[in-house]
Amino acid sequence: MTILNVNRSAGMPRHHGKARYAFLAVLLVTSAVGGTAVAVNPTATAALSAMSIQLDDGSNQELDNGISGVSTNTAVVSATGMTNVVAADLDGDAVEDVVVVEASTGKLWLYGGGGGRAEIGTGGWNSLHDLAGGDFNGDHKDDIIGVEESTGKLWLYPGTGSGLNARIEIGTGGWNSLHDLVGMDLNNDGKSDIVAVETSSSKLWWYKGNGTGLETRTEIGSGGWNSMHDLAGGDFMPSKDGDLPGDDLVGIETSSSKPYLYPGRGTGLTARMQIGTAGW
Repeated sequence: MTILNVNRSAGMPRHHGKARYAFLAVLLVTSAVGGTAVAVNPTATAALSAMSIQLDDGSNQELDNGISGVSTNTAVVSATGMTNVVAADLDGDAVEDVVVVEASTGKLWLYGGGGGRAEIGTGGWNSLHDLAGGDFNGDHKDDIIGVEESTGKLWLYPGTGSGLNARIEIGTGGWNSLHDLVGMDLNNDGKSDIVAVETSSSKLWWYKGNGTGLETRTEIGSGGWNSMHDLAGGDFMPSKDGDLPGDDLVGIETSSSKPYLYPGRGTGLTARMQIGTAGW
């Protein structure tokens, strides 16, 4: 089973009060109809369109439906040769789009709800890793972040609601030492934060977003996080959380291939619970 990873896959915070999910089983994606759009470089803007994805059972899932919602929409996207799968609403229609990097060309593609794809980055995007989506500046428009491999810097590509603006440096270096970056609103303040695993210590760190950048990091996991992969953030327990704030975190334990949920509580995470059997 292939997982839509919310960092190198796709980090998903709350979106304008709606519960969003980022831990999806994605699959085969059959074919995509080529779309037309303005091609840009990694720091420019572009006109976008909007989508749903095909799951392992053959059904189709709208990206903003919630964890259990299944759509009959037949639009699917071809994922062959694509990396850094990110889910984010970049066209402002309140439905998640799928954004991917084409490994062979370094182009950034957006797959929208109409079934077509639009080139929104002309090249150079394979120089970044751990892409993630979220509203990092609190303007109610989804953005993209990514780590530049050559410098270890963290870059923010602000969303305009119809494309991406010029990138902004929000991390001066050292970000190559982290993996599984997730965009999520852990403290429920309307601005996406970054949660990531430090490779050397196996600790989980929370970088609180303040709308213009990131605050000093806080340790929210004391160790053992290198044993997890495909981390994703979202409000996975809206019916159980009640008024408790903050997105939750999910991830797959490598040794057992089981998925676990770590409920968010506004200032960190609580004890994990197993939410699936082995095979993930």
